Amino acid sequence: MNTMPDKNLQAENRSSGFSGSPAPGGDMLLKLRDRAVFLGWIAGLVVAGALIWSLTQPVRERALMRAVNRVLILREDPRRLSAPLAAPPGEGLFGSWYSLLNSDSSFFVFAVMRDGILVPCGAQVSGEGKVEEIIPLGAHAGQVSGSLSQGILQIYIRRIENTAAGRGK
Repeated sequence: MNTMPDKNLQAENRSSGFSGSPAPGGDMLLKLRDRAVFLGWIAGLVVAGALIWSLTQPVRERALMRAVNRVLILREDPRRLSAPLAAPPGEGLFGSWYSLLNSDSSFFVFAVMRDGILVPCGAQVSGEGKVEEIIPLGAHAGQVSGSLSQGILQIYIRRIENTAAGRGK
């Protein structure tokens, strides 16, 4: 019986990485490949999330409009949002613009951070681009709105008015 290992089997084991010692740099290439696959998955998830976020924007705007209208009805406020408005190019605010029913004013829905909690608010903006009123949207927002500092509110008002002025151009 021949006790010599087959040379073809030894060559195959070495090329597949199953020999006793790894090929020089082979272990590093495997780690690099694994990391590249992992980063590819992460990039794919980010791209998929961005697509879903941008493609569902009309649905999210309509849902927000219905929720704000429900709050306005509960507050017995006569204002109603009628349709989402396109955000101006280069807008730096996080929020959504809406037109008000039977009015030339617009309405900006946004959130203020207070003690680590997002407080939903709305601002009625006149046709000239001036904030007429800041409205808390919800029971908790109504409780917290009295404790918001005037400095913070003025910053939000200034940013909303600057954005509204850009809308009119």
